[in-house]
Parts: sequence; C-alpha cells; structure tokens
Amino acid sequence: MKPETKGQVQLSKLIFTHNWEDPAMDERALQIKADDTVFTITSGGCNTLGFLRFNPRQIYCVDINAAQTYLMELKQAAFRYLDYEELLAFLGLRHHPKRSLIFRKLISDLSPEARSFWLNNNSLIEKGIIMNGRYERFVKIASWLLRTLQGYGKTKRLFGLKTLEEQKKLYDTEWNNGRWQWIFKTLFNKKRLAKGGLDGDYFHFDDGSASFSESFHKRAGHAICDLPVQTNYFLALYLLGHYQNEKSIPAYLQQENFNVIKKNIDRIHPVTADSKYWLEVQQDNLFDAMALSNICELMDKADTHKLFSEVLRTSKPGARLIFRNLMIPREVPENLQSNIIQDSDLSKEIQFQDRSFVYGKVAAYTIVK
Repeated sequence: MKPETKGQVQLSKLIFTHNWEDPAMDERALQIKADDTVFTITSGGCNTLGFLRFNPRQIYCVDINAAQTYLMELKQAAFRYLDYEELLAFLGLRHHPKRSLIFRKLISDLSPEARSFWLNNNSLIEKGIIMNGRYERFVKIASWLLRTLQGYGKTKRLFGLKTLEEQKKLYDTEWNNGRWQWIFKTLFNKKRLAKGGLDGDYFHFDDGSASFSESFHKRAGHAICDLPVQTNYFLALYLLGHYQNEKSIPAYLQQENFNVIKKNIDRIHPVTADSKYWLEVQQDNLFDAMALSNICELMDKADTHKLFSEVLRTSKPGARLIFRNLMIPREVPENLQSNIIQDSDLSKEIQFQDRSFVYGKVAAYTIVK
C-alpha cells in the first residue's frame, strides 16, 4: 500500500529533518519582535526554533505532514531536558555511542503519536536526526558523488578561501568543469528528486532554464561565486554532507542562543493541518509575522487564493510575510495585491543574499489594511 499523500507530500514519511530555507532571510523579512505572534511552516523545525531568540509571544508552526510535527516535538523535548553538549550529541553534530539512551530522557514528553513514531524509527535516532530525513539522505548522496568526482582536496580548498574574488577564480578555472555539470544532469532531475520525497511532476520552469538541472546549476554557481562560503552552512551540507564546524551552524544550535531558546521553548505550538484550513478557523488580526516557505507550489490557483485570503484576514495591519518558490511560479493573487504588498527592494536583497540558493523566488511582503 502506498503511503497517504496530499498534493506531493507523503504524510507518513519524515521528508525533512533540516530547514532548507535560510533563516537569516526569514529574520530580515519578518523582523520578529518581543511579544509577536508568528505563523510558520514546521518542516525541519530549525527556523521556528531560531525565532525564539527574539522572544515572540507564541509561534504556531503548522505542517500537513504529521511526521514533521513529531520531529518538532522531539526537538522541543531535547531543548527542555538536555544540556547543550547532550543536545548536539543527540541531534548528530557530535559523536555518541548510543543515542537511544538520551532518547529515554525525552520519550515521556512526547505525545502518544510522536512517541509511537519515534519508537518505530529508532534507527533515525541512533544515526542522529539532523541529516536523516528523506531529502537529507539525498543531499548526502549528492555530496558524496560530488567529492568523488571533484576531489575532496578541491572541495576542502573551496571552504578555505577568504574572498569572493578567490571563490570566483576557483569556480571559473577549476570547479565548473564537465564533471560538475554532469552531477546536475544526473542527480538533479525529476525522477531522482522524486526519490527525495517529491513527485516528479512537481518541477516546472519559469526562469529561462530548459531543465531543473540547468536552473540549479546557475543557482549553485551564484552561491559559490557571490556569497562567502565560510559562513554558508547550506553550501557545506550540499558539498560536504555535513557542517564545516560548530561555528558555521544554524542559529538555534549555537551555544550562545541555547539558554534563550530553552527558556522560550514552550512558546512553540506544533500543529498537524493543512495551513489554509487551519488559518480559516483562527481569529482575525492574530499574526504579526508569517513564514510560508514554498507551500503555494503544492496548491492550485484556487487553493492559493484561499490561502492568501486567510493570510490577509488573520494578519494584523503592518504584519510581515515571506514566501518562496522553488520552481512553480506562484504570486499573491492579483485582487489581494493592494493589501499584501511586496517590498521590491527588500525582496531583491534577500533573493541575492539567500545562502540556501535553491529557491527561484524569495520575497518579502507587508500587510496593509
């Protein structure tokens, strides 16, 4: 029997254990302040946890996939009951011989459904969950192939470069060779990406590229040539399969942020639901900030209109919004654009600076009522 699906999402599978949206761009667009009420898409939970640094009143993180909710429950429990060293060991950033022993400290804090899920997926616990979702396993395979073809020495040398000029020179003279281009044609195509958790028909093109591989090749080139590689942990994950070091990791995992996140951990409320229908039953003028990821790509035009109608209704005047497109072009419906107004300059800035680099669109908006 095939797993239940909704759109392109397999509801019984843990697709992501990491957020692949750059939290720095979310934070630049959303400008979260103390006592804000925030809406997010759960996904890997990383960005939602990082938002706790700004002391919001509460964060509702919603995902249609229950497995992502169970992941958030587990990460919340880890912050509640572990010290910093145990947290990194449990998640997989540091070695631990038996992570299930740490899991025993957390199991009673989980909902019955989450407890059952993780007991049935103990192998993910033992491996360290941080890079063991379906998509993360695909990323590790891709990075292994890249290092094999490009050479580990060259890859390591890239992350030792100090200036953008050095990065661009290495890319133009050594990196952007036939092997590099072959990797994209081989791994980053519809059928292969479908095995990472998404249906092959998910990918369409509106950026002048003839294929996903061509489009992603352009975006990867931008990340290597135009953004500092030493602080880009997304690039490290794609090229090395792991973080470079504990200095270049998401903000929610950095030691200086541990105490404030631990203190605020109960302000996160994970929900398993279709976002547009969940928003439908929320009160007017509830949210100060909303991070929608690229969920519009999983919707047809009618559902996209419904989503943004509910976003407008449930947002406060002046609320901030960010959403993304991977490949399928989605925009705020035309009849709502006078109330959900794109900040063109900020959108250009965060699109260019986006360290994740895989998204074809990263845009910031303000709610006007």
